Amino acid sequence: MAIKLSDIFGSADLNINNQKLEEMFNKTKDMAETVSKKSAERLEMSRKMIECLDAKTKLSKLYEKYGEMQYNSFVGEKIDSVELEGIANRIADLKEKIDELNVEIDEAKVEFSEAVVNATKKTRDVFQKEFDKMNKAEVIIPTDEVEVTEAKTE
Repeated sequence: MAIKLSDIFGSADLNINNQKLEEMFNKTKDMAETVSKKSAERLEMSRKMIECLDAKTKLSKLYEKYGEMQYNSFVGEKIDSVELEGIANRIADLKEKIDELNVEIDEAKVEFSEAVVNATKKTRDVFQKEFDKMNKAEVIIPTDEVEVTEAKTE
């Protein structure tokens, strides 16, 4: 979907018919859309980070419960070995889940960073080519519109 500057400003009095300006605007819009998509991916990464923090909190509580049961066993209290084994298994499961989430988060961070860098480089290269073309073009400035003054030193 191409948007023209006249559509944005909505003024018939605004006479902007510069194709290059339109192209640059559209390229900027494309970059903004790319960043928007990457923001959604970043949001998913944040969700995984929260899930990982939640798992770490649960793990901490399980360690506390496991340690309490071990201490009670040490001081001679009878403990339920099935319950202790269940806690140990849940600890192992949570540690595995945390490791998996950390790998996913790290991969998402790298992918996100690479995608943003690539999109930025691509946009920069396009703008640089356009800028170079504009600099090579001959610019004629009417001399009756230019006022030359001496620089003042203070």
